[in-house]
Amino acid sequence: MKKLSILSLAALFMACDPEPVLSDMEGRPDDSPHKGAYILSEGLFNLNNSTLTWIDFSTGKPDSWSSQGNTSYDCFEKVNGRRIGDTANDLLLYGSRLYIAVNVSSTIEILDAATCTSLKQIRMERNGAPSEPRYMAAHGGYVYVCNFDGTVQRIDTLTMQIDATVNVGRNPDGICYAAGKLYVSNSGGLDPDNPDNTVSVIDVNSFTENKRIETRSNPGTIRTDGKSVFVVSRGIFDYDKKDYDYRLHRIDVETDLLTDTYDIPVLGMDIYDGKAWIYRYGSNRIQVMDLESGHIIKPDFITDGTRIECPYSISVDTATGKVYITDAANYTTPGTLYCFSPDGKLEYSISGIGINPNTIQFCDLSVSTTPYSGGQEQKPGKLSRVFEYMPAPGQFVNILPEYEPDDDAQAMADKCLNALLTTGQMITLGGFGGYVTVGFDAPVHNLEGPDFRIDGNAIINGAEPAVVWVSADVNRNGQPDDPWYEIYGSEQKEGRATAGYTIRYGKPSADDGDSDWKGSDGRTGSVKHNNFHKQPYYPLWYSVDTVSFTATLLPDNMSHDGKNWVMPAFGFGYADNLPNSETNSAFDIDWAVKPDGSPAQLEQIDFIKIQNAVIGWNKLTGEQSTEVTSITNLNPSEQ
Repeated sequence: MKKLSILSLAALFMACDPEPVLSDMEGRPDDSPHKGAYILSEGLFNLNNSTLTWIDFSTGKPDSWSSQGNTSYDCFEKVNGRRIGDTANDLLLYGSRLYIAVNVSSTIEILDAATCTSLKQIRMERNGAPSEPRYMAAHGGYVYVCNFDGTVQRIDTLTMQIDATVNVGRNPDGICYAAGKLYVSNSGGLDPDNPDNTVSVIDVNSFTENKRIETRSNPGTIRTDGKSVFVVSRGIFDYDKKDYDYRLHRIDVETDLLTDTYDIPVLGMDIYDGKAWIYRYGSNRIQVMDLESGHIIKPDFITDGTRIECPYSISVDTATGKVYITDAANYTTPGTLYCFSPDGKLEYSISGIGINPNTIQFCDLSVSTTPYSGGQEQKPGKLSRVFEYMPAPGQFVNILPEYEPDDDAQAMADKCLNALLTTGQMITLGGFGGYVTVGFDAPVHNLEGPDFRIDGNAIINGAEPAVVWVSADVNRNGQPDDPWYEIYGSEQKEGRATAGYTIRYGKPSADDGDSDWKGSDGRTGSVKHNNFHKQPYYPLWYSVDTVSFTATLLPDNMSHDGKNWVMPAFGFGYADNLPNSETNSAFDIDWAVKPDGSPAQLEQIDFIKIQNAVIGWNKLTGEQSTEVTSITNLNPSEQ
């Protein structure tokens, strides 16, 4: 599984499971002076599932609608008939408009905040290459965007156009406005072993960079109280500790000198009334710092025992002093919004709001959303059945999809179907051999070119390939019990794959234990438990203590290039191998072969089986495990 670093970012997909639930505590949203709040969730990297949710404080419920038979809470898609894009990092409410920075898609969305209608989508690029916007600040009728390509771009809010660009340091990862200047943290995070260590100072009148202030390496989160700028430096990632070495710095905005460095582990924070509410990666504790003295005055802000599993953003409402915290849970399933009183007592929470909710914007406008009416009727050929879900042990097993007590194999298969139909939540196949078998409501017709596609979460140098099998319902009983034909990809064609490789996994004696395995060639190893995901890795609905899988084994594709672990993709013919946007990530039925290697010559297929075909592990990303987000019939034919 690709565990994305804090810099590259991992995920709110407001799907039908679970439904957002308001928990009544000491207070309710309707005692707020605001009409409600927008919550942006970035979605999982490379999966195009960022979403925007409007929560009406009069009801405490998110705006919802019906999407292909499921309940969705993404008001952006509801109104605009499309998704925001891939990995939305920041949300800014300025005047009557919302601005969304979508990093991987490299766009800025500008919305009417009262209706959620997209007014304009700006493509962020320089010399034809994506700029990759990260964060935004606003002042004087302009919105300023820092981009990973080393620029800050200025958007005129009247014309909704970029009218100026200034170069700053490498991979800027934060921006704020104070005293007529922009402060931009230059992380250099895309070069993790040699990051940047500066903060750029830009005069807003001339829109020129006047100075670079040195900090420690890898600066990121940056905030201001008007008198000082506070910036977090993360240092270089420690692969053994699986964490950064944080510091917090103070910059005087009159002199633009770094005046203080605090040995305080900070990842995210918000500032209000002379104090900073802070949290760090890997800790569920919220601390409060006095900005004047630089001391922690509340080691644990939460006073009633409420546990935040994974803080992902924090916002203090300046109108009430209430503190809002989003919890990303395990980074892959819908999170929770918590509202605390100023003295740290939970007033209410809204669970199930989505994956990795990263920004809250309070809104005083009356918001009314109208469903998009320009869509086309869905063609037949939708995924209709998951016949079997048999994952091998892996770090996302039992949470993608989530196992609940008393779930059996059929319940888990049904949960896979639900996740795949939403196309926003992944399912994991675990380690080598794990598989899923699916069917459609109409056959996949074999036409010229690609016939079906399987989307995963592969990124460049992050392939975890699965082999694919197809079958036609020859006996017309609706069951996948006819002959199967393997899709021959590049490695089978070149004779580099091993057919019929068998691996046996053992169930650990403890929930946090490793799953040992042995292969048919004598190789041994284990699926190691890590600190990122603490649930058991052996499928909890399996009734046996050992489980075996037989599959085609592809060549090892994991290595260390001196800086990073890399897993390059193979040529074609595998799931979770190439990024979903690549042409060769789709499949042609003509690639299917009989057991003797001759073409299967299938006119159509009804069933697909996807099976993890690689064995690999490293200390940063863990085991190689195939993930699937959607399976699409590109050429549906009538029954």
